Amino acid sequence: MRRILRVVGATMAMVMLAFMWRIYENATVNAGILAACAPIFAASLWLVRSQQTVEDVSWMRAMIPHHSIAILTSERAHIGAARVRKLAEDIIAAQRSARRSPR
Repeated sequence: MRRILRVVGATMAMVMLAFMWRIYENATVNAGILAACAPIFAASLWLVRSQQTVEDVSWMRAMIPHHSIAILTSERAHIGAARVRKLAEDIIAAQRSARRSPR
């Protein structure tokens, strides 16, 4: 979660500065802020996308709500198409099966 916040924080700083560039008169400071945000953004984005720092336990903790949401949305969806409803039912069955079977 902290990695995602770094990506968002660095992105927000760059976007806000771009919109308010003329408000801050010191172009050197503005360029310095952008120069500092760019590598933070790039490194944070790489860490989030590569999952280099994710270990077994943290991965499992992140998957629990992810799979719970898959069940919840599949159960609550108002699906009229038979093929899509079957897909939702298959998702529910697979997720519940995965929750019960220890690996």
